Amino acid sequence: MLLDAAARRIDYLRISVTDRCNLRCRYCMPAAGVPEMGHGDVLRFEEIAAFVEVAAGEGIGSVRLTGGEPLARLGCPDLVRMLAVIPGVREVSLTTNGTLLPRYAMALRGAGLQRVNIGLPSLDATTYRHLTRGGNLDEALAGLDAALAHGFAPVKVNVVLLRGINDDPAPFVELTRRLPVEVRFIEYMPIGPESPGRYFVAASEVLDRLRELGPWEEVEALPGRGPAQHAFRLPGAPGRLACIAPVSDHFCRGCNRLRLTADGRLRLCLLSPREIDLKPALRPRPDAAALRALLQRAMTEKPRRMGDEADGFGRAMSQIGG
Repeated sequence: MLLDAAARRIDYLRISVTDRCNLRCRYCMPAAGVPEMGHGDVLRFEEIAAFVEVAAGEGIGSVRLTGGEPLARLGCPDLVRMLAVIPGVREVSLTTNGTLLPRYAMALRGAGLQRVNIGLPSLDATTYRHLTRGGNLDEALAGLDAALAHGFAPVKVNVVLLRGINDDPAPFVELTRRLPVEVRFIEYMPIGPESPGRYFVAASEVLDRLRELGPWEEVEALPGRGPAQHAFRLPGAPGRLACIAPVSDHFCRGCNRLRLTADGRLRLCLLSPREIDLKPALRPRPDAAALRALLQRAMTEKPRRMGDEADGFGRAMSQIGG
């Protein structure tokens, strides 16, 4: 069991498999993208698996693959297969924009992937194109259909809200009337290409708007390691809604996660630039004892709460993996 300095049990690892993405979401990266990592800088699948094997032995049982867009990296189902058979790994899941899921959903499911979260900022084609800088809503919805058709459960839909652009929850309420998905409204965090400023919408405001669209019934939290709050649904609806409030209501006291960046750095907090370089313990060949020691170091250095450090975030969201 891994316990940090605040006595929190750390049992969840998010892994960015690539910094590249086929979209340019406004809340995630600049229009021109970010400088791409060199091929030699990105961890090989075997290196990722070697670290996960050590981490699982120390008590990390839940692994989520992220990007950029993880499916933009060739062979992602192969990595899922490698991770799913590691002793101690109870669950492998994926966060994706969904546009490539129709191509890979079957292979991912066969490889052992259990759950998917799909970033879907709008159900209006024009707004979706604007927010993603050219994305095709039909492709994203096809990915949502593919996730449901291939038996991933639960399927969660992530909606990062921007005031005046996609802050009307009504279309997503209707989505939960039709589909067995959990829509999660997420506050825009101050780590995107520009400050949230006028775009920020607090989760409490979303809840106020949703109350007008009720009646609602509260439901239990879905399986997973996420920080969703206030889960509820329309009576008889197959889907549900929830809110995630990382800005207005920090969930630091229950934080259970570490993040592995695509270039092999262990990030201890999303909003802290503090990272531990794992590459010296992975190359030229993985050293399990050294990796274990770095994990223990992470437990002593992990910040107790967001905002403990004031020297910036260091990377764009697309480079961290969210």
